[in-house]
Amino acid sequence: MGKNKTTNKMEKYNTMLINLVPNVSDRNSMLQKLSEIKERPQIYLENNNRFATSSDDYMWLAMVDLLISSGYAFEIDWKEDFETAKEYTEKLLKKNNVFFQFNLDDEEDLEAEEFFKLMNEELKENTEFQLCNLDIDSDSYVSSLINKNNFDTFRQIDNRIKTY
Repeated sequence: MGKNKTTNKMEKYNTMLINLVPNVSDRNSMLQKLSEIKERPQIYLENNNRFATSSDDYMWLAMVDLLISSGYAFEIDWKEDFETAKEYTEKLLKKNNVFFQFNLDDEEDLEAEEFFKLMNEELKENTEFQLCNLDIDSDSYVSSLINKNNFDTFRQIDNRIKTY
């Protein structure tokens, strides 16, 4: 991969982290780790649980894993139920200092994807945020919180950022 292509990807991921991580200390730590991975890919490639290789977009996966490990994203299996999706979403909202009352307590039969769609409607209506799915080409959902006014910009940066 050419130096310019790697640099452009790094700029893209830096922009994403700057907008997804409101805590400056957390953000700077993640930016530093991602920069180290760019310079020495083996840091991530030898120690990731996704079996990523240099042929994969390991920088994308590394960024997503940094978001998850810092609590700014979560990953659940597609088979998880309403309660699990709700629990992880509540933790994500708390991490981002977003507080509002859920109106979805009577929806216990929902699957995770259905919950995320309904949750997003409530978030968009009652806050300045929405849940987004960071597509890692797996059978799991990786969710993060984004300012709804920035969503279109994020989609232009990377089409793996999707809404529920």
